[in-house]
Amino acid sequence: MSVFKKYLKGWTFRSTNPSFDVGDEISVFVSETNGTDAGLAYVGDTRLIIDGAGPETVEKRVRLRVTEFDEAESTGRGEFLEVVGESSYTQ
Repeated sequence: MSVFKKYLKGWTFRSTNPSFDVGDEISVFVSETNGTDAGLAYVGDTRLIIDGAGPETVEKRVRLRVTEFDEAESTGRGEFLEVVGESSYTQ
């Protein structure tokens, strides 16, 4: 095996459009809200609407359960479960 192949062994490229399965539980940062009861998060170019994530969750890390996902459109919905952390850039 060449030195180059040894160096690159195990490397993979990450997609900008990750996909999720219904029932997956993931942690994301809520980037914005619709002002009432749904937040919005982006994972790469994938857009997730988070039902139950109100204005108090903006710029916080939350855990959600994926309830629907369209891989072709890279969009989905999730159910808010809990706040799991604060943003490192909020004051």
